[in-house]
Amino acid sequence: MSAEKLAYFFEASDLATVFGDWPAEVGLVLCLDAAGACEMLLHHAEEDRETAVLRKAAALLGADKGGFAVVPEMAGHPTRRIVFSDQQKLLALVESEGDIAELAADFLLNYRFEKERAAKAALAEKIAAKAVALKPDSGKGRKAEPVVQPFRWRPRLHLSELRSTPPVKRRTNAIPEGYVPAEALSAEDWQILDAELRVDHRGVRLLLAPEQVTIKTVTRLVQEVGFSEESARFVVPRKAVDDWKPGEPLVIDMPESRFPDSVRRRLAAGARAAEVTITGRGVFVTPGVLLPPPAPQPEAGPRRRGFLSPMSMGMIAVTMVGLTLGTMINAVEMPSNVRTELSALQELVHRARNR
Repeated sequence: MSAEKLAYFFEASDLATVFGDWPAEVGLVLCLDAAGACEMLLHHAEEDRETAVLRKAAALLGADKGGFAVVPEMAGHPTRRIVFSDQQKLLALVESEGDIAELAADFLLNYRFEKERAAKAALAEKIAAKAVALKPDSGKGRKAEPVVQPFRWRPRLHLSELRSTPPVKRRTNAIPEGYVPAEALSAEDWQILDAELRVDHRGVRLLLAPEQVTIKTVTRLVQEVGFSEESARFVVPRKAVDDWKPGEPLVIDMPESRFPDSVRRRLAAGARAAEVTITGRGVFVTPGVLLPPPAPQPEAGPRRRGFLSPMSMGMIAVTMVGLTLGTMINAVEMPSNVRTELSALQELVHRARNR
């Protein structure tokens, strides 16, 4: 038996908990195969599960009898223990196919129609057989008419993978899934603003009103990060901007481990502009172009170190006052070589003050 193949039977009562209009006579078999894909098989309560229904499930799974597990357990078939949390995941997968309840109602109508038609055909055959029995020679030389088999209608819903992302549903309008017309939005529901994205030792940072961000700006750590299918944008929970007002600075930190490798490499190339759309469903972020690096600060010119320290200059000034007074008193008596040294010292002090 392949441990990766499973036929899981949902009773009508199980399905009625998530679909209020689910027909009481219709059950559903969720057929999971080894590749992770699945199909949903509808059946009527009158059909024999151990023969007719399981035979259809085996055909969908491409397995013989005993080649797949059956839940709930049935005689002659392997089974598997399914915990409650896994049961809820499987039920959520069925619930994600929103139009399955309508298909179940259509299936019930077709089943009743085919049952009624088969009954009429059987009655007509019985009447014809009696007529032939009453006239044994009437059938000579005539070929028996083939019996028309009743039409068997079996809806099959193909899901790409068993994963958290619900399968793409068919839509009747031209607007893709996830988009709504402008009439469905109001000015209070959403807002668009410019922001900045960067990567540092704290992780991926989203800066709202980046020009106002300071060391005192509120920082919030967010662990839940979701990405669009093409990874062109991501979303964080709406609670990340609770109590925040437009125009105020805010920093939202996200662990790098929450980002795909390709996105991390792109963001690590440098700070980027970002467009942020805030709605009631979340904070949607679209990374933009690389921001230019900050302009380099002009280098300060080389500081010219004074020839003398301020203390030395003060001492020289005091000395000069004394020398000047001495010069005035002893001008007649001062030798020429002392006057030369004094003039040189005065010039030295003058230069030191002008530096």
